[in-house]
Parts: sequence; C-alpha cells; structure tokens
Amino acid sequence: MKWQGRIPPVTNVVIAISATLAGIIIALRFAPSTLTHENWSYASGTSSLSIVAIGVLTLIVVGLLFLKSLGARRYPRERELLEVFLEHIPDNVYFKDRDSRFVCISRAMADYFGLAGPEQALGKTDSDIFSSGHADQALADEQEIMRTGQSKIGLEEKETWPDGHESWALTTKVPLKNRYGKIIGTMGISHNITDRKQADLRIRYMALHDALTGLPNRILLEDRLTQAIALARRNQQSVAVLMLDLDRFKNVNDSFGHYVGDRLLEAVSKRLQASLRDSDILARLGGDEFVIGLPMVADNRGIETFAQKVLSKLGEPFRIEGHELKVSASIGISVYPTDGEIPEALLQFADAAMYQAKKERRGIYCFFTPELTEATQRRQKLENDLYQARARDEFVVYYQPLVLTNSGRITGVEALLRWNHPEEGLISPNEFIPQLEELGLIGEVGEWVLRTACRQNVAWQKEGIPRVRVTVNVSAQQFYRGNIVRTVRRVLRETGLDPEWLELELTESLTLDDSMTTTKIMQGLKRIGISLSLDDFGTGWSSLSYLRKFPLDRIKIDRAFMRDIPSEPAAEAVVKSILSLGRNLGLDCVAEGVETRQQLDYLQKQKCTEMQGFLFSPALPSAECGALLRSGKAGFVSVSDVQGDGFRAGGPSLSLVS
Repeated sequence: MKWQGRIPPVTNVVIAISATLAGIIIALRFAPSTLTHENWSYASGTSSLSIVAIGVLTLIVVGLLFLKSLGARRYPRERELLEVFLEHIPDNVYFKDRDSRFVCISRAMADYFGLAGPEQALGKTDSDIFSSGHADQALADEQEIMRTGQSKIGLEEKETWPDGHESWALTTKVPLKNRYGKIIGTMGISHNITDRKQADLRIRYMALHDALTGLPNRILLEDRLTQAIALARRNQQSVAVLMLDLDRFKNVNDSFGHYVGDRLLEAVSKRLQASLRDSDILARLGGDEFVIGLPMVADNRGIETFAQKVLSKLGEPFRIEGHELKVSASIGISVYPTDGEIPEALLQFADAAMYQAKKERRGIYCFFTPELTEATQRRQKLENDLYQARARDEFVVYYQPLVLTNSGRITGVEALLRWNHPEEGLISPNEFIPQLEELGLIGEVGEWVLRTACRQNVAWQKEGIPRVRVTVNVSAQQFYRGNIVRTVRRVLRETGLDPEWLELELTESLTLDDSMTTTKIMQGLKRIGISLSLDDFGTGWSSLSYLRKFPLDRIKIDRAFMRDIPSEPAAEAVVKSILSLGRNLGLDCVAEGVETRQQLDYLQKQKCTEMQGFLFSPALPSAECGALLRSGKAGFVSVSDVQGDGFRAGGPSLSLVS
C-alpha cells in the first residue's frame, strides 16, 4: 500500500528559515553595488534595495503560507476519512510499523481482541495478544513481506484464546509504503470466519459420530480400522474386531420406554470406554450394536481375555432412572489377517460370529470360522460366480430418474448396476458390489457400465426423447488406478455422446485420498466438458476447503439424512446446512432416497433443486425408463404405487463408488 496525493504540511520553522535565507541572498546580491556610489546616492540605493528585498521576501512568505494552508486543510480530511473507515468497517484492519507494532487498528479488531478501544492496541505486538504459535507465525509472515515486498493473500489463521474458545480469520497482508515507495510497515485485513468454520466442524462431527452416545459411527470406524490394519501389517501383528449386541434390549424399550433405553445405551458406552486402552477403538453402529477394535494383538488369548472382561463388566447391574437393569451381551470376533484384510470383511464376519453366539447361548463370545454360516458359503459361491458374470452378460444397468423438486420434471437418470444371477435372479447390489471391489473387478465392470449408459443415452436421443444427463458412479480404483480421463474421452468418442449429457459421481471419501492428485484428475475431466457431482455428501470428511477447491457442479445429500428427517431434528439441521452451503458455493443439491411426501415438502421448503427416490420412481430397466422419458411424466406418487427392481438407491453399496 502506498500513500499518494498528499500535499505535505509546512511548519512555521521552515517558513521562518526560508524567509531569512531569502533576505540574506537578496542583500548579498545588491550590497556590493552600493559600495561604489557617493554618499548622496546612498540613501536612495538603500531604499531601493530594501523595497526589492521586502517584496521578494513577501512573495516567498505568502507562497509558503499558501502551501501550509492547503496541506493543513487536506491532512485533517484524510485523517477523518481513515478514522471513519476504521470505526465502521466490520472486518479487522490494522497498520503496523517495521517492528510489527500496531500503529492503528479498526474498531472491529479491538472488539475481536477484547479491548475497550482501538487505542489500547497502539505499540503492542501480536505476542502481547495472541498465543505464541500464532504470534511467531504472524511475525515471520510480516518480516517476509517487508523483506520481499510481496503480499500474502488468503491466510487462514486460528487462535485459541485463554478462556478456551477458538476463532478463525481469513487474512490478507500487504506491504505498507510511504510516498517515496519505501516499505515502512505492513497493513492487514482479516475476515472473521469463525461461524463458518464451526458450522463445518459441526457437520463433520455429526456425519462421523453417533448422535446419542457421541461414539464414532460406521464411517469413522472403518477409517480407524483401516489405519489399525495398516499399522498391524507393518509390524506383522493382528487386529481384532468385536461385534457386541445387547441381549433382549427390545424388552427394555418395551417395558420402560425408549427414554430409559437410550439412557441405558449411554451407560453401556461409558462402561465400555472405561474398559479400553487409549489405542482401542469403540463405535456404535446403531440400535444396540457396538463394535470394538483392538489394534496390535499378538494372539487370540489376549482377545479372549478382553472379551471375558467386557462381558463381566456389562453383567454388573445398571441404575437407570430409578430402575436397576441387568443386561448381557453376545460378542462375535473376527481377526485380521486370518479372516479378512479390509474393514468391511472383518465387520461382516464379526457380525456372523455374533449371531452364532446368540444362537448357541446368549452372553458369550464366538470367533468367526469360514464354516460358520450358510451365508458365508453363499458369499463364497457368489464370489466365484462374479468372475464369470461379465463374460456371461449377467450384469444389467438400471436407471433411476432425477427430477426437479418443484415440478417432478425429469432432468437426468442415474445408471445403477444390477446382477441378474442365472439361479437366484436379481441380486441386491449390497451383496456383490463390495465383492467386486475386493476382487479388483470393479474397474473393468465400471467401464462397462459407463459405456453402456452413454450408448443408451445416445439411443434415447436418436428416438427423439427429450435430452437428459446420465450420471455414472466412478469407483476409487477407476479414478486413481486407471486413466479415467482417457477412458471417458474414448467412451464418448466411441458412443457419440456429447459430453454435456454425461455426469460422473464421486464419493466424499474418494476425493480426500490425495487432494493434489484428485484436483488434477477432476480438472482433466472438466476440460472434456462433462459435469461432476459429489455423492453421499455429509457421510465423509466434509470440508469447505475442498468444496471450494474442486470443480464440482452438484452435491448429493445422502439418503441416511433424508430417512431421519421426519423424526430427527438433527438430520433436518444437517440437510439445511448442506443446502445452504451448496447455495453459497454455487452448487446444485440433489437429495437421495426421497420416499415420502413429508420429505418432499421439506425439500421444497428448503428450495433443494433435485431429488431421486421411490416417491417418483425406483431404478428401472432401460426399456421401462425410456417409456417413462417418452411419456413426459411429471409429479410424484406414493411408494406403494411404484414398480421397479425393489432396491433402494442412494447407499454406497448401490453405486460403483468405494
């Protein structure tokens, strides 16, 4: 910043000195000539000299006084404008000298510091106000600015105040220069973003934790199990997963009411937490199901000892709302790497073992074995059949319409993979898509779905059906391990689909694996001309930073939040926050899993752009979806009136995204 346009004030001392010097100069100029004249002319010459000197001196003095008058009038005006600006601007504004001491600050910044007025900050440094870490970083930034003359824009600064509360500010710092271009300090302006950051943290917390107990939910559990497995792999150790279910918990709800049941679940979670090491993992999956993860386990003896300890602790009576309640629990146990190498498999097998424990005798623990249940055997058979399913053309693509919330007009269709098994018929995606990912087949199958969906959209357009976009889910394997940009270009070229009518869906967890790599890939896809959406928003590591950074067109609200809207105010708050966030970032929002008029009314009230769900239509075969598109149907129906594949779309297991 450089001060310009100011007429400098002229002091009285300067005027006096200037007048004296001017008089001396004039006297010296004319005095020698007077020495050669006769006495009779002396008085006359002296008089002339005096008149000239006085005249010149008067002009100089008048000129200096005029300059002083202009400067005096201009300076107070600029000062007044600056004071008004600093008094009323809502952001934090400051000026510092070369020692990083505050010269002046805005009223808003004084309030931010907790000072009575801006004058109390004069002469202070950041170390007098902020924590040492913040102050040291600010000083380093300002010294660099004064050394290089380069501004620092968009610095996100966090401060933890003595009373424990936290604040965030988005700051820009620039060099402060005088009228000669010399750097004399720094100027900064900071916008308080505390409310926005706190909203971000609340959304993230609610998305990753159980609302009742505050424990991690399945999403956060799987993330922590992934980390534990990676650590165990490096150290050649094991990880135990214990699935715990309270026995006959329904009787508590039926006998004492859900309020007492909820208090019991809270007490159980606290008792379980008291039994764990700092490195252990505890999560609630919902209902009366809890999961415990034990990292770095040496052998099964330690696991058995811990399971017995937990059962013993839970066997002690609970005192809840004046009632003494006795409960027991059944525990199923799976172990990495013996039973599986990914969290999903370990949780599935621990669940199977837990049901076996209930079947044998409640209140015990049971280890998983491959021969444990028919479900395990069926899973193994389906796994073998999956290797041949693609070659046998057993995969089919269904399409679920996306519609405008305010009118029901179809704007797009989502391509969803289905498996038409030769013996069992149409199999739920919950059963085979995780296996495709585990077996490494999802990349090949995902490309087939992409090509099939693009080809089908071209066919509909050639029939004269109103054009709609087709959205295709992309797996993490496709996104990171294959050249997705080259694949999309090739498929569009082969099928002849205009990029405008293709949208790729990415999951929130996928986009956080490697932000630099992800951004580069997404920018490559956007250059093709397709659109991008973020699927299942709110279920992963929600972050405003990557929403601002990534070139997204839409965010999709996970069906888990929509399902709870009629009964959970917290779910309504999350959906409202996501919609507000989308509008502020210029992103359209699509609500998944809309099945009731009550959910639709809420979305219309909140001005959500699009929706998909059974209230309009389930996923349909291509022929039936084409007929629906041709009919131009608009409006909504009840769930009981629709016919389709019977599978609810919107969950991660129904798409191709890991």
